[in-house]
Amino acid sequence: MQHLLNIPNILTLARIVMTPVIVYMVLTEQAWLALILIVIAGVTDILDGAIARYYKLHTAVGAYLDPLADKIMLISLFVTLFIIKEVPLFVFLAIIFRDIIIVLGAIIYEMLTHRLTMQPSQISKATTFVQISYVALLLLNMAMAIPDIFLQISMWLTFVLTCASGLHYLVSWTEKANKQEKVL
Repeated sequence: MQHLLNIPNILTLARIVMTPVIVYMVLTEQAWLALILIVIAGVTDILDGAIARYYKLHTAVGAYLDPLADKIMLISLFVTLFIIKEVPLFVFLAIIFRDIIIVLGAIIYEMLTHRLTMQPSQISKATTFVQISYVALLLLNMAMAIPDIFLQISMWLTFVLTCASGLHYLVSWTEKANKQEKVL
């Protein structure tokens, strides 16, 4: 049990616990506090991976928990920001459909092959970074008006990378399943 509750996994769990607090801050128009908590969450995300690599504290639980924590936080925030009309429908739908593709692809792949490993691609990491940056800019704009060009660039970059990442996952899950099917 001690191995599962190592520092990286505790930092990841902290991000999950912070999520409803951040959502509450957004809903109650406490954008500065939400932004500060997002920054803290981002730091814990960086730290958990760095600590796990440096001290060789990788666990199977951590491999699944870390991307799950990102998904929980980002989906919760995008749903909240969509509800309060800060995120346009097409961006919201792209994010939701991408995550559905990822989750369904992982479930189907595991059911067919029993060989699922969690290793996010570079485009997935970039997409997560851009999505977090977009959320941070939206919160900053809620706290104090920023030039619209920054929001527009971030929104379109988020949309394009989210769609590209979703397509990448769709293609890679299909290729992996086909390779496994040939082996079986």
